Amino acid sequence: MALDNIDELNVKNVSPFPTALRFGLIGGLLIIVVGLAQYLLGVTSTISQALGWSSMLIAIVFPVLAIRGHRDNDLGGYISFGRGLGVGVLTILIISIITVIWTILLYNVIDPSMLDTVLQVQVEAMEEQGMSDDDIENAMEITKQYMTAPIMAAAGAGFYFFLGLIAALIASAVLKKERGIV
Repeated sequence: MALDNIDELNVKNVSPFPTALRFGLIGGLLIIVVGLAQYLLGVTSTISQALGWSSMLIAIVFPVLAIRGHRDNDLGGYISFGRGLGVGVLTILIISIITVIWTILLYNVIDPSMLDTVLQVQVEAMEEQGMSDDDIENAMEITKQYMTAPIMAAAGAGFYFFLGLIAALIASAVLKKERGIV
């Protein structure tokens, strides 16, 4: 909504949800695309590992874009710190929910054997580090308890939420622009 006269706007009536939903859905879908590319390339691929960084970048950038978009398009160029933080948190929450759904689908429906592949990669990494067979066995017993689809999904979503929250806090402080008293 482009506004020529900010006095006509009652900002309390403008919902941040559509903007957060739009940016959250786009960010979440991009993370799914990156995750699908990683899956197709294989977990041991160098390109696949590099793509993991782009998922983190998405979790950082999209809350910032949502805050800026809400300020510029919905609120006539003005936004408070709290409103900006709310939009950013809502955006990363949507991204995190999409990430949970994607991860559970990947590990439970698309490729249930993928957790075993990830565990095998960890065993190989421990062997390369020169760990003894007993140490590897002990480490894998502990690891297997936590390597389930729900735990992996929650951990990933929590990590993305943390990154997005930090980005939203910084962006809200940088992008805030209060209306002056005239």
